[in-house]
Formats: sequence, C-alpha cells, structure tokens
Amino acid sequence: MKNESIVLRNGTLIDGTGGPPIPDVTIEIVNGRFRAITQQEISSRIKNENVQEIDLSGLTILPGFIHAHAHTGFKWLQGQPLHGYHKEYLSACLREGITTVRDEGMTTDATIDDVILHTNQLDSLVYPRVLTSGKVFTAPGGYGGQAPIGVASVEEAGIKVREVLSQGVHFIKTALEDGYDPSTFGLPKLNQELLQAICQEAAKNGAHVSAHVTSSRNLQIVVDAGINDAAHMVYDRLDDGLIRQMVEQNIRIVPTLTVLQMFQDKFGAPLLQQGLDNVRRFVLAGGEIGFGDDFVEEESPWYRLGMPWEEIRLLGEAGLTPMQIIVAATSTGAKIGNVSHELGTIETGKRADLFIIEGDPLSDIGNLQNVRLVMKAGHIVFSRI
Repeated sequence: MKNESIVLRNGTLIDGTGGPPIPDVTIEIVNGRFRAITQQEISSRIKNENVQEIDLSGLTILPGFIHAHAHTGFKWLQGQPLHGYHKEYLSACLREGITTVRDEGMTTDATIDDVILHTNQLDSLVYPRVLTSGKVFTAPGGYGGQAPIGVASVEEAGIKVREVLSQGVHFIKTALEDGYDPSTFGLPKLNQELLQAICQEAAKNGAHVSAHVTSSRNLQIVVDAGINDAAHMVYDRLDDGLIRQMVEQNIRIVPTLTVLQMFQDKFGAPLLQQGLDNVRRFVLAGGEIGFGDDFVEEESPWYRLGMPWEEIRLLGEAGLTPMQIIVAATSTGAKIGNVSHELGTIETGKRADLFIIEGDPLSDIGNLQNVRLVMKAGHIVFSRI
C-alpha cells in the first residue's frame, strides 16, 4: 500500500520553537506525520508515492495552536447543564487553527466515564483533539463544580488519582481556593499533605497536575506540593521568590488574563493591572506561559467561539511579542499538555498539526485571523486554497 503524502512548498515556516522564520520551505507529510522539513528539493523522495502538492507562496505556516485552558463540555451553558461537548465552540476552534484544546474540568454531575465516552466519539476531522481532566480534585465539599472528587486521606488521594487515569483522563486538575464570590467563600480546602499525595501519584503514572489558584499564598502551597502548571495568574502580586522557584522547577502558568479583564469590566474589580505586571515579570524572569482564556460560554466582548482574541490582545499588553505569544500557543502549550513529544512544533516525526495564514503574524499578530488552511494529524480539515 502506497503512503499518503502531502507536500507543502514555498511557504514561510514559523516552527513553534521561537527560532526565526524559515522562508521558501518544503514540508513533506506522510501518514499524518512530518517526514521532511527542508529548503532543498525533495521530489526524488516522493516520486513513487501518492502525493498531493500545495503551493504556499506568500503564505505563513504555523503549528496548530494548543488552547491550554477551556471548559468545553459537561458544564453549565446559559443556565442549563450540558451533557456532552460544546461542539459549536470546538468546531470554531479547529477552523481558526486551534487543533488541541485542554479541558480544565467539568462542572456538572456527569461521570468520568461519560466524559471519556464523549471525548472518544468526537469526530477528529471536525473538532480539535481534547485533553480532559474530568473532575476536579478537592477537599470533600470543596471548590470544583457540582460533583468534584473529594479526598480526605493520602491513601484515598492515591486511589482516586489511579482510578481516573485508568479511566482515560489526560491529566489531573486540583484546586486551592479561598473564595472570590459568596458561593465560594469558606469552602473546605486540601492541605499540603493531600496536595502532595495527588501530585506524587500523578507523577508516578506519568500524568501532569494543573492547579486552580487565585492567590499567591495558595500558589506557593501548590508549587511546594509539586504541580506542573497553574491554571490562572494569581489576582494579587506574584512574589519574586516564587517566580524564581517556578522557573527553576519548570512550573508554567496559563494566565487567563481575559478573566481579569471581565471581572474589571463587569464588577469593577481592579485586578487586571496586577495580572499584567505578574505576567510581565514572570516572562522576563524566564517563566513559560501557556495560551488559554478559561472559556465557558460565548460572552461578548470577552469570550467568543474559536480563537481567544481578547487573550491575545492582553498578552500583548503584558509585553509579549507576537513570537512569544505564538510560542505560548504551540511549544509551551505542548509542554503544559504533556504532549510535546507529539505536538507543539513543526519537526520531523511529530504529528502534522498546522495552520496556514495569509500575512506575517510577527509584524501583525492580527494576521492569525487570515486562515487559509488547517491540518490536523495530516488531514486537511479546512481549506481556502
């Protein structure tokens, strides 16, 4: 049986590593993976194969983006529980170049088995791949939606982590929240010992732990416990010593600055400037950030279906260059999702996730909206070429 092969020619490649763009590149994709990336002629390698060739003169190629914090299903949508995925949102993401979405936890009383069943049934040519955490690990009766996983002992923490990973979740979500509105004040919280037990058991099984925190005090606790990423930028000042510790331990943050903008606009909460300053100092110190806006439902002007443009704008306001934003959405997103061996950069051997735009996103990040083609695992899922 002959290989399924696509050759992209003459485009400019931004590969997701942070390196400079590569002009006039040829990319060979075979059976869903990148086989060759070169500025040299490769026609002799493929002359006996079924080949689709696409000329990308004047266009820019980027890795498929990874949205590292969204709530895509099994949530409350317009006041009603959604049993399944928000498919309109997911399909909009894929059309706009987001090929992977990390779902940061369900909030309804559905089961983990429900989540995994629906995740596995998503049409791979219509929706991004979804990396799901299922339910939130918390103290009994604690923060985390309608039916989180409450753990009260080290033994129970280990059992529950192993159980959900065996069911098929991709990572563990936990929370340490003092409260930010009347419904969340005073809820029981996990202690350091239980948080550490959750992190250690996840690590033993090759899984990452993402933590919901909104204060620097709680962030220090979960960092000491061994998390892999913080699901939000904290609302108060991020301590310089904690920044250094997180950089040294490769603990990343998905800032979700859109949340702070929305809270400021809707409720007058003066959180945004501190959040922007925290991101700026974290990145300047060598910290890595991911790309995500904590999407739950469409709410203009903050949240839309598809690419989170408000988050992109705010990352720019925090001082990130277009290249830094692209890296956050690609290679860093893959590290956060624990999938960097397969996704996040355009490199030989990795899955062929990419999108192609008209214009240079480094001179104007807004050019990311000029999508001409989207490819997921070597399949063209959207094209205007």
